[in-house]
Amino acid sequence: MVTDTSQQIVDQWLAAWTHTRDLTTSRLDGWPLVRVAAPSRETELVCVDPGVETWQDLTHHVAGDPRAMLTVMAHDVGPYLTARRRDGVRVDRDDEALMSVRLDDAPVPAPPDGLTSRWDVDEHHVTYTLESGDAVAAVGTVGMLGDVATFDRVETMPAFQRRGLGRHVMAVLTAQAHGRGATLGLLAASAQGRALYTTLGWRTRLEMLSVMGA
Repeated sequence: MVTDTSQQIVDQWLAAWTHTRDLTTSRLDGWPLVRVAAPSRETELVCVDPGVETWQDLTHHVAGDPRAMLTVMAHDVGPYLTARRRDGVRVDRDDEALMSVRLDDAPVPAPPDGLTSRWDVDEHHVTYTLESGDAVAAVGTVGMLGDVATFDRVETMPAFQRRGLGRHVMAVLTAQAHGRGATLGLLAASAQGRALYTTLGWRTRLEMLSVMGA
């Protein structure tokens, strides 16, 4: 069941995320349709706990189209995951979550020993990269829209994992966002990222289930 709080948090995340990536949106059956134009998908239709029957109806927009995604956000996506799906629809990911945190002032940590840092700044976001020589070790992006910051594409390369680099990148991006006036942080977390963000004080607001055309 949709609550005002659930809808508000999704609206805030969508607005900040699409602003960060400079994506265009429209409406389809009353829900936002994002033109992602990424290697993983062309479009993503996002709905907030519409009920299983309505969700089943919405799947006709992606059925048979391997470049179209439908994402439902809810406190429990179980009923959607176990519901009967029409032909031509497959589960793409069922372990992501929308998470949030209040951003506070914190010192900016120095780059870990042996690594150098680089900033890339554009109109919509800033990207922080840790490098070892010519190799990227870890990277992350944060975009701000008003007092909301969305953290995006935070990744540690396999050869550099288990060294605390993800925690470092998040600390630096958090300081950057707070310094630019953001007080609320939002992100869509994978299962692996979710464990890290929880230790950093983030909390899960909604589960996410994404299906695509097969």
